[in-house]
Amino acid sequence: MRFHVVDLGAGRPGAGPRTAEPLVMLHGLFTGSAASWFFTVAPALARTRPVRLPDMRGHGLSERTPTGYDTATLAADLAALTAGLPPFALAGHSYGAAVAVRFARAHPGRVTRLALIDPPFAGACGGVPAPALLAREPGRRSGVRALLEQTSVLADLAAEPAVTAADLGALEGVPVLAVAGEDSPFRAACDLVGQALPAARCHVLPGGHDLHLTARHRLGPLLEAFLAEEPSPCLN
Repeated sequence: MRFHVVDLGAGRPGAGPRTAEPLVMLHGLFTGSAASWFFTVAPALARTRPVRLPDMRGHGLSERTPTGYDTATLAADLAALTAGLPPFALAGHSYGAAVAVRFARAHPGRVTRLALIDPPFAGACGGVPAPALLAREPGRRSGVRALLEQTSVLADLAAEPAVTAADLGALEGVPVLAVAGEDSPFRAACDLVGQALPAARCHVLPGGHDLHLTARHRLGPLLEAFLAEEPSPCLN
């Protein structure tokens, strides 16, 4: 199938050497795309490392397929899209964070660091974003409506198992950053990560679910520091 990927950082004239590990950033479902990161924190992060921004299937300029929106399939897509990279840091927002966890578990040794931005692991909507939460946007974009009406995405979401403390605990040894919105329905996910991985860095920022938009000026430095330094014990 056809995927759209944006690469930043590496190869820019005059940008200097790129010795840091690459960073791959995953967006959330429906209204997310590579643009979610491209127009927020990715350019600043790309000053010090290569950054790859894929459009997940059915989003942005990637092909919309009838099926395949479960985290296992999306993690397999990610494996294909990163096959040429050395081990890399991985960041995911919303459902992209669930895909990131699935990928890290399925491909030990490929992920050097894991940043989970308002991950849907706990809270009022259960293990993954509920259709009622995510389907509020269909009138905005024809692509969202097409995803909802022409693909298996809602059925895939309904069948997707929740990310549990055991799933997260299996990542012990991988530095993890978790950032949640104070007003997000997934605020409790930060506590879940901290309980499962006591060495994780956990932060709660003012705002709701879309921290990459509403809290970008605080999220960017958190990501930069996490990528550059060793993790510290979880502090909310």
